Amino acid sequence: MRNRSALFAPWAVLALLAVTACGPQGGDGSDFPSQNVELLVGFAAGGHNDATARKFAEGLEAELDANVLVVNREGGGGAIAATEAANAAADGHTLLFAPTGAFTSVLLQQDVSYGIEDFRSVEAVAENAFVIVVPDDSPVERFEDLEDVGDRMTYSAFGEGHQTHLIGEGIVQGYGLDAEVATFPGGAPALPALVNGDVDWGVQDITSALPRVRSGELRILAISTDYLPDALDEEVPTLGELGFEELQTAGSQALVVPADTPQEVYDVLAAASTAVVESDEFVEFVEQSGGAVPDVEGEAWFSEYMPTELERFRSLFEDLGLEVP
Repeated sequence: MRNRSALFAPWAVLALLAVTACGPQGGDGSDFPSQNVELLVGFAAGGHNDATARKFAEGLEAELDANVLVVNREGGGGAIAATEAANAAADGHTLLFAPTGAFTSVLLQQDVSYGIEDFRSVEAVAENAFVIVVPDDSPVERFEDLEDVGDRMTYSAFGEGHQTHLIGEGIVQGYGLDAEVATFPGGAPALPALVNGDVDWGVQDITSALPRVRSGELRILAISTDYLPDALDEEVPTLGELGFEELQTAGSQALVVPADTPQEVYDVLAAASTAVVESDEFVEFVEQSGGAVPDVEGEAWFSEYMPTELERFRSLFEDLGLEVP
């Protein structure tokens, strides 16, 4: 498990002291927050992004001493929420709980009008594995058995261009399957289709899948990361071990704000967010949900991590023949 070092915690305290020591200055943003804060989440309630965002918002609310309201704007693999956040007032009162998918999806969506240059990342909050799952009564016992299914299949993913779509399409083409994607606005809406057998298999976030796996309704065939989360109760193969190393990936989420947010507001959010993410309570929640706290520092999520991921995804989309505008 890869956790952020507690050595960063003193810097968070010093940053918060430095900001609060300045006192209210009026129009420069140092009186932030002056009203309720909205945290936009691009997926439906019940999945990994939503559950983690709500736990994070709970801690952020205590740190800021202000109401932090989680607002679900599902659709487009996170693009709808990101579009709203990009067009919001840059005063720190509208935040985006940004998933990787909200920015990889733009590669396949011509009508998306934002990019990473429109935002500034405050804190890398969590990451999660994806799992390839089948209904418990599926005749597919092992991942490799997918290759032997001759009938037409349907698999679930979270939207065009989302990581789950990329993983699914990579498996389809790698094994030469006759399969089509059924898209859902997140992990929770996809679950009933999987459990009821409306789709043959799916690429699901581990957070929403684990309860259904433990109840015996779903079975995990493979995992998308090169490590097994501590919350996983069984040994499962990684995509790399199965010959799909290029598809190995983790969903990552960060707190981001519009790029022109005042520095004073940014500093308050950064100090508060670091305090939340490095707290024992939050780390325990993330790990029990099957996730991890990323090794990426806040600013670096956009300046280093996401540009690299975008180039990797662009190359994979092209290799798979998925049209990139």
